[in-house]
Formats: sequence, C-alpha cells, structure tokens
Amino acid sequence: MIDPTPKVRALAEAELYRAELEARRLARRLSLIGMAAFIALFAVVMLIVAGFLYLSEIYGYPLGALITGGVLTVLAFVALVFAAKAPGRADRLELELANQAIASARADVKRDFDTIERTLNDLTLGVLGLVKGGPGSLPLITIVVGAIAAMSPALRRFLMPFLRKD
Repeated sequence: MIDPTPKVRALAEAELYRAELEARRLARRLSLIGMAAFIALFAVVMLIVAGFLYLSEIYGYPLGALITGGVLTVLAFVALVFAAKAPGRADRLELELANQAIASARADVKRDFDTIERTLNDLTLGVLGLVKGGPGSLPLITIVVGAIAAMSPALRRFLMPFLRKD
C-alpha cells in the first residue's frame, strides 16, 4: 500500500523552510527599522538640544550638537533606505525555489492520495462484485449458497427464497 507520510513530511518541511525564510527577512528588516527609529529619536533629541544651545549661546557647543544631530539624522536615513530596499536577486531566487519545492511536495501528496482513493474504490467494487455479481454472471455468494442448499433439502427450503432473483 502507498504511504503518503514521507511526502506529507516533505511538504511540511518545505512550508516550514519558506516560513523561516520569510521570518528571517522580516526580522532583518524590522531590526533595521528599529535601529533607524532609535537613531532618529536620538537625532531629534540632539537637534532640539542643539537648537536650544545655539539660541542660548550664539556659537560654541551648540554647533557641535547640531553637527552631531545632523550626522545622526543622515544615519537614520541611510538605515531606512536599506530597510526599504526590495529583496535582492538571491533572496527572490531562494524564495522561488522554496515555492517550487512546496508545489512539488503538494503534487506528490495529491498524487498519493488519488492513488489511495483509486485503490479503495477498486477494493469496494471488488467486494460489491462478490455480492452483486458482474454483468452477465451470478454473484459468488449466490453460487456458494446455492451449492450449500443443494446438499440438504432442509437448507434448500430455507435458502431458496433468498436465492431467487425478482
């Protein structure tokens, strides 16, 4: 008999691999967005401090804080640009291969289940052939019961009503 378990396992492994790829890509992107948000927050704080110090003292420390805030803002922008970058060719190819493996595993599982279903249908028709018989022939049960009825007149009286076809 056909065992679909290995193919179902292969399908599950392919699905898990695809989910792992998506999770890794999403985690990488979220970490870059988190870094950008942290740097942007720090930059805003520095720019506020720089603006305040610049207004309070025309030159000196505030200019250094303003430059620091500007550099942090540029860093946040660069991190956001990297986070917004579309998946590269290798990432797309890897995801496409994972999707092909899943499609292949699904097709294998479907083929196995179809084979099992056909086998069960054949077995069911075989059992029905014993009871109903084929076209132009008597069922096997009728032949066996008729042979038993031929052995004894008492059994014949009991079994013959069941053997008559209406």
